[in-house]
Amino acid sequence: MSLLLENNILDRFAQTNVIVGIILLVIGVLVALFSKKITKLVRKADKIEPNDRIMLTLKAFALMVILISLIVIIIE
Repeated sequence: MSLLLENNILDRFAQTNVIVGIILLVIGVLVALFSKKITKLVRKADKIEPNDRIMLTLKAFALMVILISLIVIIIE
């Protein structure tokens, strides 16, 4: 914990694991936001049910990517 407090914010953001974590976080959020549009493209339908299997799978994948990104950011 003391290592996190000794570095300033710019040094922390310049670390490789933080950059990779932020990239993974952005990918996860984008997949979660666009899961309905991706499902519409895959199903070729105008209306998608809220419990569609593809959309739920995409959202679960996005959640896992976000969780992994947070772990990558924390681990030094």
